[in-house]
Amino acid sequence: MTRLAIWLLGLTLLASAPTHAETTVRAVMNGDLRSLDPLWTIAPQTRIHAYMVYDTLFGTDEQGISRPQMVDTWTVSDDKLTYRFKLRDHLNFSDGAPVTATDVIASLKRWMLVDSAGQYIAQALAALEPDGDKGFVIKLKEPFPQLIFSLGKPSAVPTFIYPARIVDGLPVNKQVLDPTGSGPFIFKRDEWVAGSKVVYLKNPNYVPRAEPPSSISGSKAVYVDRVEWLNIPDATTQTAALKTGEVDFIQFAAPDLIADLRATKGLIVHSLWPIGIQGQMRLNWTNPPLDNKGIRVAIQNFVHQPDMIMAVMGNLTDGQVCGALMMCGSAMGSEAGAELLLSQDPEDVRLKRGMRMMREAGYKDEPIVILDATDQVMQHNATLVMVEAMRKAGVNVDLQTVDWGTITARRTIRGPAPNGWHIFLTTGGQVAGANPAFSIQAPANCEKAFPGWPCDADHEKMRAAWLKESDPVKAKALAVEIQRHAMEIGLAIPYGQYLMPAVWRDSLQGVLNVPEHVVFWNIRKRG
Repeated sequence: MTRLAIWLLGLTLLASAPTHAETTVRAVMNGDLRSLDPLWTIAPQTRIHAYMVYDTLFGTDEQGISRPQMVDTWTVSDDKLTYRFKLRDHLNFSDGAPVTATDVIASLKRWMLVDSAGQYIAQALAALEPDGDKGFVIKLKEPFPQLIFSLGKPSAVPTFIYPARIVDGLPVNKQVLDPTGSGPFIFKRDEWVAGSKVVYLKNPNYVPRAEPPSSISGSKAVYVDRVEWLNIPDATTQTAALKTGEVDFIQFAAPDLIADLRATKGLIVHSLWPIGIQGQMRLNWTNPPLDNKGIRVAIQNFVHQPDMIMAVMGNLTDGQVCGALMMCGSAMGSEAGAELLLSQDPEDVRLKRGMRMMREAGYKDEPIVILDATDQVMQHNATLVMVEAMRKAGVNVDLQTVDWGTITARRTIRGPAPNGWHIFLTTGGQVAGANPAFSIQAPANCEKAFPGWPCDADHEKMRAAWLKESDPVKAKALAVEIQRHAMEIGLAIPYGQYLMPAVWRDSLQGVLNVPEHVVFWNIRKRG
């Protein structure tokens, strides 16, 4: 029996109810859904799941402007310290209960504990209080010019609105398990088969906005009855299922199969993220020897982006060599301080220099644990290139192969405890990655930072200054210094930008370009 036949048989056995009379979109997503709570984990699949089942107060449009989403109207006082918001009519949760100001306030309070923008707002907050059932007020101690942008940004943690009965007082280290949401789809927990299938139904209690959709904002009208996410790790099996119509959509096409997919009639191959995905290598500051700045910086010598891009994409045209932690092509992107990383010296020169710098910093052949997500083609292929270079230079590398779900759990382990780690590769999108204050990977605020836990007070002072700077010229100059300092302290290492296209059958219409996300509203399915 072929691999495709085995998979199709498994899908048939997993089906708990006939769906022949329904319009169903079957999608192969980039990894398995492991958690339902986007505040407990920033795993991309959990955030995409959250956009299916929750709505947000504001949404970012195609120009990057925050537009009202659950909010109907809002005003700000002349001194920029008091914001008043009114929720729009006909907001209901998937269980039919109305969305109230109490729900919004409970959701925002939990969000402010986790998200970097939320944390900044919390520092400036004087009061967060209801104004009737459908209104709420945010009072600040000092102006916060990016408040509205913060309430609408699509990552790392958007302002998803939950029922207060679920999240009021819930610690962020406790996961939300009740899937009752405020968004356009209902999560079918009884049909969730971990590692195999996730099912969503159209939410009959959701009333979309009247405006046309624009990125993550505007109308979230649902035109299909059912969406199924199918976990098919093997790229060849994915492609075969797409060609036969057993699946309709693949989030990221395998690079070595893109040419074949483009030549196949009836398929659309298109990158939904215009400037691509940013690759970023996270370095664990809490686990020796990477608690040593000199060793962290030395590792830049082993990251040769052209080789990584070739390994991932098979060509250099679908990738971009970039030393910017805030993404090349973005308003705040800069490659300052990335001279080592972008060096065009021959390989032997780079490797010898890297090993010499590690020795001078005190490296004594300790094993460097590198986590390799074998089910993520971009991270996996790039990791293998880097590991080969490090071993060739003489670094003692302990390569541990796992899946991405395991990494998202294991990367939370700090220090050299059992199952500790030193390096893993991850990705980020163009909206969050371009912002030195709100990017989930930008902070260096110690235990509050993204895994890797960089800890540098000067870096945090510069980020805070950028946040309050209203002059775009001065803001850009600050962003350049933030970039330069980040490279000097070895905060993290960018490993290029990649255009990873999605592919879908032409029977799907209305697929939206949404940077950092995949959305299933606005989609119609023919036939």
